This record gives sequence, structure tokens and C-alpha cells, in this order.
Amino acid sequence: MYHKKIISGDNVNKDLLGCEDMLDKALKWIKRILRVLMVLILIERFIFGFTIIQGMSMAPTLQNNDKLFINKIVYLFSKPHYGDLIVFHPPIEERKDELFIKRIIAVEGERFCIKEGKLYINGKEIKEFYTYNEEYKERVYKVTSGKVPKNMVFVMGDNRNDSNDSRCFGFVPKRNIEGKANLRILPLDAVQVFSIK
Repeated sequence: MYHKKIISGDNVNKDLLGCEDMLDKALKWIKRILRVLMVLILIERFIFGFTIIQGMSMAPTLQNNDKLFINKIVYLFSKPHYGDLIVFHPPIEERKDELFIKRIIAVEGERFCIKEGKLYINGKEIKEFYTYNEEYKERVYKVTSGKVPKNMVFVMGDNRNDSNDSRCFGFVPKRNIEGKANLRILPLDAVQVFSIK
């Protein structure tokens, strides 16, 4: 004997309600995930971020492929200081979209001079423990002495003989600074908080 399965309207409605509930829950989760992603994107864009070092211009302090934590809001609350490791857009038209990392050597209003590999700020020799211990190669640079203009900084790489820095391209406007490198997070055996003090 042949039996027909009869589906009542009540069962169909219950199935549809169950599907709607699942869809509502899925949409709520998707909205939550999107909100979290938006917050993370905003945090990474405006508050802090990470960068990977490419090149050896900051050796011995930083090595190729080091991963750094970058504080992007530090200069909203304080001024740049001598010794800060900053990430910035260089004042070079054809490279303005790139990011460089260098050490601040002098800030606005300070007089600096680089002579025979030695650094002088406001007439006083600065002992630089963070540079390579090698003979400084005298070259013809665009800028090796002067007074830092308002809203500018003078930066140099720790690997003085192999760095494209303010000696070559001049002063860096503060507005070009993306942030300060506070911490090396990778490699794990070289984790370090950066402080000149």
C-alpha cells in the first residue's frame, strides 16, 4: 500500500523559523566580527602598528627582518627627542610613499655638527654607544652641520657608513613621522625595549 507523507503547515513554519533564527544569529556574529575588524584596523592605522626592518642601515641596533612595535600616538603627547628611533616618510619626492627608520640626532632649535665621525650637539661631543665601532668614511654629504629648523628633526642611521639619512636628504618634517619604535618583538631571542636613557 502506498502512503503519502503529509507535511503540515505548522512544520513548514517551524522549519522556516528555525532557518530565520540561524540566519539572524549568523548575521549578528558577522556584524560583531566586522566591528572588531574595523576597530583593529583603526587601532593599527592610528594608534600602533608593526613593521619589519629591511636593510642594514640601522645595524648594529636593528638587523634585517627584525619585527618592531611602532607607537603612532606618542608624539601627540610628547616631543621627539634625541635617540628616538622613528619610522617616517622621507622628504624625497620619488620615495615619499616609503617608510624609513632612523635615529633622531637633533631636534628643532639644536645646533649639530658631524666632524671626523664625531657628533656634536650645541657644541658638546655626544658619545654614541649604539653605532658600529668602525672608522667613519668621510664623504661629501648635503648636510653635516647646522641648526634644526622649527618642526623638523635631523636623523641618521646607526650604520653611519651605509645609511641614506638626513646627511643625504636633509631635515625630516615632524608631520612625516609615522611613529616611534618602542620594542623589538622578533626574533624572540632579541626582544628589546628601545631607550636611550
